[in-house]
Amino acid sequence: MGIRNDGKKEKGIKQKIIFCVMSVSVLLGTLLIVAMIVSNLVTTRTLLLDNMRMVAKISSQNISSNLHLLTDRMADLALEEVLTDEAADEAAKLEVLEERESRIEFVWLAAYDMEGRKMYGDGKAPESIAGREYYANVAVTNNIAIGEPVYEDGIWQIAVAATLKKDGEHYAYLIGSYKYDLLNDVLGNINIGVNGGAYIINEKGDIIADREKENMSARNNIYDLYGSGKNDKVFDAMTDFQTGAAGLRMHGIYHYAAYSPVAGTNWTLVVDAPNSDFMGAVVVTGIVSAMLGILLMAGAVAYSSQVSRKISDSLSLATNRLASLAEGNLKEEVMIAGTGDEAQVMTEALAKTVRNVDAYIEDLGEVLGRLSKGDYSQEVPDGFTGDFVAIKEALCTITDSLNETMHHIYASSKAVGRNSSEVSDYAERLYGGAMEQEKALDRLAGSIQAVTDRIGRINESASTVKGFAAGAQEKADQGKEQMDTMLEAMNDIHASMQEIIHISQMIEEISSQTSLLSLNASIEAARAGESGRGFGIVAQQIGVLADETAEALKQTVAIIGQAGLSIDKGMKAAETTAGSFQEIHEVTKEFTGISDEIEAVAKEQQNALDQVAVEIEKVLEVANANQELSKKADETAARSLQEAGELAEVVEAVKLRTV
Repeated sequence: MGIRNDGKKEKGIKQKIIFCVMSVSVLLGTLLIVAMIVSNLVTTRTLLLDNMRMVAKISSQNISSNLHLLTDRMADLALEEVLTDEAADEAAKLEVLEERESRIEFVWLAAYDMEGRKMYGDGKAPESIAGREYYANVAVTNNIAIGEPVYEDGIWQIAVAATLKKDGEHYAYLIGSYKYDLLNDVLGNINIGVNGGAYIINEKGDIIADREKENMSARNNIYDLYGSGKNDKVFDAMTDFQTGAAGLRMHGIYHYAAYSPVAGTNWTLVVDAPNSDFMGAVVVTGIVSAMLGILLMAGAVAYSSQVSRKISDSLSLATNRLASLAEGNLKEEVMIAGTGDEAQVMTEALAKTVRNVDAYIEDLGEVLGRLSKGDYSQEVPDGFTGDFVAIKEALCTITDSLNETMHHIYASSKAVGRNSSEVSDYAERLYGGAMEQEKALDRLAGSIQAVTDRIGRINESASTVKGFAAGAQEKADQGKEQMDTMLEAMNDIHASMQEIIHISQMIEEISSQTSLLSLNASIEAARAGESGRGFGIVAQQIGVLADETAEALKQTVAIIGQAGLSIDKGMKAAETTAGSFQEIHEVTKEFTGISDEIEAVAKEQQNALDQVAVEIEKVLEVANANQELSKKADETAARSLQEAGELAEVVEAVKLRTV
């Protein structure tokens, strides 16, 4: 054992080897045991899932084969000439069905029309199949369909539907119901583990067939029975008619499950077994592995104790010298162990190594000292041997690389200076262009604003014109109404004038009659002599009055006629004015529409100019950003030019080999 600086004893190499071997042995033994157990578990799970997947696939193929046999029988029966012959009577068709029913394991056979009503067949057959699932399938596909197992007449049955054709057209359905035993034989022969199960689900996840018939009546759904986030993904794969295997947790118990679709149906076969049925061999393997690991660790500890004692004694000399070497002692000689084994070889090699390392350090110190002073022109001295030659080669490579790099840096600094000068010039021009672009965009924005203001005024004018047009239309409507009223009044006046003319004509006729009577009265008064003179005077005055009345009537008729002509002219003028008002009304309406269109166009132009203004604002932002970037690029190019000059000065101060 060694003594540490703090006075405490350190563990010797013997104790360390024993401790290391024991630790490694325990660790390896534990890892071995765990690896074996995990390997057994993984292998068991993998093999079991693979085997169950194969069993599920083969079993689903067997089920499909049995169902295919049933469908082939129904397809052959559907091709019987008697069943498709219109001339054949129902008795002959029944005879064919009864013969097939007695020869094959049918529960019943019957034919149904396209609406699902029974035409003829076994008395046990239902009168209608319209509500059955297989009827819906065969009606849609016009192909053979297989129904899910159903319990009827005290027996589980599977119905198969086929179509009957006549002249290439489907005219009826032939339904045959088989015993469920044909399907249960396959499920009953699937034996996975002690408590394993086998069942069939449909596309909804309903369990429609089970090896245990008593479980079928419940028609459970796997999502409801064992639903969980992880399980539902596996159930989705089952209902999507995929083939696979996975681990599931059902009612708190871990199960292995495999599934495979049944060809020709919308079913999936599921085979599962609890994990506990297969853990016996894994537990035994784990116990054996643990015992074997303990024995291996005990043997390793015993053997390592003996070997470590020999190693610790022979290595003590080399250990002490290595301790002083670790403290930087390269001058002290190494004591050679005379054991004649690897310890002696190690001490001799250690002595040679110390001498070589001392010489190499001196050479390296000299070379590195020159390099630290910026002298890259010196050559590395020879004298390195063995793997230390790599140190020399590496140092030569470093000095050569430094020389070449410094030459490249010098050339690059010059190129960077030139490029920086050019970049600075370009950046300056870019900055000027960005300034011009900003001014142009400002002018464009001002022009757009002016146009926007003018369009705003146009929009206001259009709104004002629209208001005037609306007022004009309203006045035109009022004028038209008033002209219509005036026309109606003129018509009334014209009618009254006609009535006055008629009355005047009557008065004229009466006046004529009165004048005639006055004349007759004058004649009679003259005949009467002196006694009739007074009556004659009256008759004469009546005649004068009648003449004056007639003359007045003539003048009245003339005036009325003239008034009638004036009224006719007024009516024509009123009608013309009414037509003009109507035209004004139509023009005002059109003018109002035009005003609406002008206002809409002005609004659209306003919106477009607003959008253009937004886009110009964005472009202006980009121009400002470009201006800022060009300014920064100019500043960066100036700094790069300055730094390139400083770098060239640094490189020029280094002493390099001539290239």
